[in-house]
Amino acid sequence: MSESPVSDLRSTISNPQSPIGAIDAWASCITPEAAKHWPPEFRHVFDRYRAPAGILEGMSIETMLAEMDAAGVDMAVLSAFVYQGVQVTNDMVAAWVKQYPKKFVGCGTVDPRGKPMQVLDEIKRMVNELGLIALRLEPYAYGDGVRGLPPTDRAYWPIYAKCCELNIPVALQVGHTGPLLPSEAGRPIYLDEVALAFPELKIIGAHLGQPWHEEMMILAWKHPNVYIDTSARPAKRWPESFVEFTRGWGQDKVLWATDYPLISFERCLEDIDELGFDPAVKRKLLRDNAIQVFGIK
Repeated sequence: MSESPVSDLRSTISNPQSPIGAIDAWASCITPEAAKHWPPEFRHVFDRYRAPAGILEGMSIETMLAEMDAAGVDMAVLSAFVYQGVQVTNDMVAAWVKQYPKKFVGCGTVDPRGKPMQVLDEIKRMVNELGLIALRLEPYAYGDGVRGLPPTDRAYWPIYAKCCELNIPVALQVGHTGPLLPSEAGRPIYLDEVALAFPELKIIGAHLGQPWHEEMMILAWKHPNVYIDTSARPAKRWPESFVEFTRGWGQDKVLWATDYPLISFERCLEDIDELGFDPAVKRKLLRDNAIQVFGIK
């Protein structure tokens, strides 16, 4: 497997503003224009989360940076997000990363339902031309509103192969969907076949995997290149078994993440502090595991 041509361009982390200098593995900047287009199925979950006003109103990248600095977040994996009219594109993410290279690395996205060669060309472009270092996929979004597109569908197979070729990890949403969209495609067990077929591919199960978190934990234990991120799941709400996984037998496999702006950086870090992790475990969770998985220099 070849190294990505952008490996040498990956950002150097700035001097941490907290003892650890946390790295958020899954965050987005929802602009005011993008926020105008949230459909009802997403507004539903924002109410359930009592999410900050910024997710409905949008924010500037400078507002996001100020909140990161205030909380002690050193860097974020800044993700593209495209769902109907909500457009945070690969090009937008790349522009922000270029503007603030010590604060962000970029994660792009594609729609697997497109013409395969066009989809692969976009992945190649986002890595080689835009300098993005990871791919985000959300299986619930690629269906008809009742059924999603599980990660074992043939539409994903060339995408996984291209990610192996370019040496970039892929983060897939797992678990139930907060939005009123289908959850079945988020069953973590689908990732078992993917990891067996593509052992070279770094796979991140994003959002913990609840209510199937035990599946996700076992897969991360079983497969050397399978990981879990905690986006959209503040630690106060983690199942006890996942706390013990993070504290012990899975401490090398969990990446801290927020799903900002759904949940604030401050809240997510405060919840981690309250769990009283050993300092070495806490550093892996908040920083070191992300450096390893995303290849951050």
